Amino acid sequence: MALGRIVWPRLAVETSSAPIIVSSMPRTGTPYADGLFASLAKQQSALVQRHEVIAVNRSQRTLIGSLGERKSLIWQKYRVATNDVADRIIVVADEALIRGDTSRAVTEMLLAAGAKAVHWAIGSPPIVAPNYYGMGIETIDELGFWKIWKSLPPETRQDSLRSHRIAPQTLRVIERKIALSINAATITYLPFEDLLSLLPRGHEGIDLSAFTFEMPTPGGQKRADENLNRLISDLTSTKTSAA
Repeated sequence: MALGRIVWPRLAVETSSAPIIVSSMPRTGTPYADGLFASLAKQQSALVQRHEVIAVNRSQRTLIGSLGERKSLIWQKYRVATNDVADRIIVVADEALIRGDTSRAVTEMLLAAGAKAVHWAIGSPPIVAPNYYGMGIETIDELGFWKIWKSLPPETRQDSLRSHRIAPQTLRVIERKIALSINAATITYLPFEDLLSLLPRGHEGIDLSAFTFEMPTPGGQKRADENLNRLISDLTSTKTSAA
């Protein structure tokens, strides 16, 4: 798996010889965890185990609602499913990281249960745009990527506006900052070019707007551009006022 080739060097540097458990976010991360485990086991089979450490108590969606409502639901929805996490390195695989609310809560649950460190392996590039069709996100500054983007130096912000063309070193900076914001040891996104290489028939007919900000309809593109321009304008106004 492409993601495993990127994740393993980071684990090897940061985790020494601690046992590694590959888990998934329930319902969304299982295929990614299976592929990641297969890849990591080839690197160090004696240290890598595959079993689930996160369980679901209830089925409510946590993408919608106010911030306070979502946080409360997340803590009610998920729990640590096993006592066997103490002193283990936990690698949680998921299909995407959107706001970061759920990954932060799950990270804190696992650390509180004794995990030595929690790493996240994300089977997609950074989500940079809502699709406006049920994701439950009205403004892009709710997204984890843009929260971190606002803290970057001006030249780095400009270079990363089109995130699917982002330089690898800039992506690493963003990954480190997002990891810090959710108390994780590392976060690893699947690079956009790797995603394209895995898609059938390239990317013809596949909506990649969540990663590219290139919307499939004129109305969606207008709304997205207005959203981005408002974010940039608000950031510029805040910097000017502070000066």
